[in-house]
Amino acid sequence: MEALWDPYIIRRKINSLARRLNWSWAPARPVWGWLVPTSRCNLACKTCPAHAPVHGTDPNYWTDMKPEVYARFREDVLPSLRIVHISGDGEPFFAPKFEEMLGDILDGRREVTIVTNGTIIRRRAIERAVKNPVTFRVSMDGSTNETNFANRGVKLDRVLEFLETVKTIAAGGAHPRFLVQISYVVLRSNLHQMTEAVELAHRYGVKEMCFGNFVTDDRTDDYARRESLFGCPEEVMPYWQRARDRGLELGVHVYPMSFDCKDRPDEERRKHKPDLYDGERIRQCPHPWWSVYVEADGRVKPCCVYHWFMGNILEQPLRKIWNGPKWRGLRRIVNTPRMPDVCRSCFIQTRI
Repeated sequence: MEALWDPYIIRRKINSLARRLNWSWAPARPVWGWLVPTSRCNLACKTCPAHAPVHGTDPNYWTDMKPEVYARFREDVLPSLRIVHISGDGEPFFAPKFEEMLGDILDGRREVTIVTNGTIIRRRAIERAVKNPVTFRVSMDGSTNETNFANRGVKLDRVLEFLETVKTIAAGGAHPRFLVQISYVVLRSNLHQMTEAVELAHRYGVKEMCFGNFVTDDRTDDYARRESLFGCPEEVMPYWQRARDRGLELGVHVYPMSFDCKDRPDEERRKHKPDLYDGERIRQCPHPWWSVYVEADGRVKPCCVYHWFMGNILEQPLRKIWNGPKWRGLRRIVNTPRMPDVCRSCFIQTRI
């Protein structure tokens, strides 16, 4: 049972009340945060919205979080956070200061999720993580070396070595809420491997499987046109159902998927976007009242999906950005039919 006097619970409930009252002002500080320790990555996955070769981004654009940005995050943002996701455009284990950041964030109570491609093994960081309420969300886009290499540029064996290392360390004693998930982007080339991926998850002690769609945004290249099934629920769902059934047999929880149904009749939209529609009601997104996402350069926004930044913690204290005009403007529309298009295709699935 949640302790009602817990400051985190109090802040969350105050801002949840503000959301239910349709306030654009959030009285309490954020309780959920994303930290991007680096925007650099050791891979160039073809589905990545940042590092896919098709983007042709200048490599000098990517950077590690500078000490002054992290110092401001640690002092001005971190103290109020109970949930922290270490993720972003880069690979967290690639960041030079990753272990220092992890040590600051882990306090025995914070729930931490580390999103990783599972190709860099830092045993000391893993050993510390398994003793805390940490979730490793490990990416793979195929159940064979060939398929994973075709989509992510790395053989699956590298990822399986990471999973085996985590499993071995955790077997020596882990926090009751330590967890490993697999994140799998469903593509036309790996659709038929979804059930095998669930079986692999079970073999390596993974308890949760997150199948997601390849959201192409404005991409029109051959790979995006060929591989994305975001608008094809009829093609994907039979494979998802078989993977889910196998997960039930093995004790691996398979999360539901959502699809792009904006051009479909209302009845189909509610069926294939249960995270957005509940009968006739638009589910409520709490993130503009709960969350803050801090980029490697100090820019902040409400979550990992939203594209537009609200300010920079190097230029203003968070309290001024948090209830500034941009953030309040989003709160006014995010739970209405006027919500931004990016919110309609959101994969976070935390609407309530």
